[in-house]
Amino acid sequence: MENLKILLLAITQGISELLPISSSGHLILLGRLINLDVSTLLLTTLHIGTSLAIILFFRKTLFSNLFTKEKLIFYLKILISIIPAAVIGLLYEQKIEQIFRFTWVIAVSLIFWGILMIIADFIKIEKRYKKIQDIPWKKTLLIGVSQIIALIPGTSRSGISTLTGIALGIDKYRAFEYSLILGIPILLGSSFWEIWKALTIEPTYSIELLPIALLKIGIVIIVPFVIGYVSLVVLKKVKREKWLTVFGIYRIILGTIILLFL
Repeated sequence: MENLKILLLAITQGISELLPISSSGHLILLGRLINLDVSTLLLTTLHIGTSLAIILFFRKTLFSNLFTKEKLIFYLKILISIIPAAVIGLLYEQKIEQIFRFTWVIAVSLIFWGILMIIADFIKIEKRYKKIQDIPWKKTLLIGVSQIIALIPGTSRSGISTLTGIALGIDKYRAFEYSLILGIPILLGSSFWEIWKALTIEPTYSIELLPIALLKIGIVIIVPFVIGYVSLVVLKKVKREKWLTVFGIYRIILGTIILLFL
């Protein structure tokens, strides 16, 4: 039964991580609905599969012309941009869990950022970047800083990054693509940190329970990877006119339902 619950979480992660609807908010709410404790370790491990899906989907952007000056600068932009959110997440992990995991916080975040997404969909951007590598240093850093807000469940890391990009004059498609790539190192980094803690600092499984642990790890990595990659392929083919409005409306409806049932 527990493996079935984890499978439901893995499917939810595969869909919600790659859309601006807050995967952490959905996972925490689903966990409470099916009576499963969604720990930080489980949340971050679920990110591994979707991060690998993003790497595979954007493989040309990430790995073509590897040793050129343009590519090295692009990697450096990403590296510097993730530092603020990584430091805050590391220093205040426990406080964030204690303060921001309340159901009403998730609901309010869903509604608030949903409204801003609808507004952002009507902002006209004149300057468009042909490649995400062309986004200037200052803008990439500000987008990276905005990820700190995504530590609050219900916000959506890709959502807040995309909104920040739009506010800085980047068209929403490039901003969304950049937000996905920007999330790779911070999501993988947090995942491996939590796994390392579970194996060393706070050991969870004994040797006898290792096969069960490996089965669960397989579910939380492989399922989000497959579903996440399919989601990206579908999202690329779907007509994306006013797509932020669609997600904004979904967030508002979900957040309102949660508040009504509280």
